[in-house]
Amino acid sequence: MVTFDPTLLLMYPLAGLLAVSVHEFAHVLSPLRAGASGVRMQLGVDGGRPLARFRVGQVTVDVRRFPFWAGRAHWDHATLTPASWAWAIALGPLSSAALCALGVLLWRGGGELAGPFGQALAVFAGLQALVTAAPVHYPAWMGLGAGMPSDGRQLLDHWQRRQRAHA
Repeated sequence: MVTFDPTLLLMYPLAGLLAVSVHEFAHVLSPLRAGASGVRMQLGVDGGRPLARFRVGQVTVDVRRFPFWAGRAHWDHATLTPASWAWAIALGPLSSAALCALGVLLWRGGGELAGPFGQALAVFAGLQALVTAAPVHYPAWMGLGAGMPSDGRQLLDHWQRRQRAHA
């Protein structure tokens, strides 16, 4: 029997905002460490002016309109080595997988609020890890970032270019 749980329903937007924020912030860790300029994060869908813009250390954060299940990370690529760039891309899906594991722990051992939040986080971050790690171009039906390469696709293309350069 399926029951309606308003608490769980409210946890999904919170878990989604946390998961997208952590995923995008993880992308900028390697560029920040390498001293890249122009480091920015975007939370929310493309288009229009940001609802809010603020700085967290050296990172400019643009908050776009809801839904927050999309985001972007930007930096000056010229300052990164190929290995640093690959880590910058890989850290997004890896952070999502780590958040999924944290969500499972909260779900299994959490209480009245931590349990539903853990469930929402595990599901959202797990799907985010899978979708972003898959080596694909996002299809138009997703509506956000249609045609853009996933993190997995960017890593595969990067590896193939490096292989051709060394052949």
